Amino acid sequence: MKHTAFAVCAILAATSQAFAGDWAPYGNARYNYWIDTPPGFSKIEESANGDGGTSRSPDGRAELAVWGSYPSESDFSRDVKWRVDQERSDGWSVDYQRLKSRWAVWSGSKGDRLYYERAIPVCGGAVAYFRLEYDKAQAGSFDPIVARLGKSLRSGDC
Repeated sequence: MKHTAFAVCAILAATSQAFAGDWAPYGNARYNYWIDTPPGFSKIEESANGDGGTSRSPDGRAELAVWGSYPSESDFSRDVKWRVDQERSDGWSVDYQRLKSRWAVWSGSKGDRLYYERAIPVCGGAVAYFRLEYDKAQAGSFDPIVARLGKSLRSGDC
């Protein structure tokens, strides 16, 4: 009974954090995109080339990576398909994917880890991405965080 009550409290705490007002905005000047970082996650440490960076959850079990790039496969949809193929070749399953003209999402697992990735075209023919990777045991508590991240990834003014 104690374990059930603790699990319910943990899920409610994570869910309330996902909708709390203390999400931190991150803007990338090189590729002109924005995303909000979840409460408690570390500040995004930008990479040396300025394309994005990474952030970690307070317990270190989840990582958020954000980046921008120019499609190596000539257009948005072909680049997304290439990335999905890369996930598979790296041993990840791809259990869900949707590709539209203005966004793409895909997700899957490997061992005890889950991931969710989203891409959007941004200014100048570039693409902005985020990938959230976390433990399967935390799946329920990360659902609202994934939803908020997906809504917050956006292009700046072109």
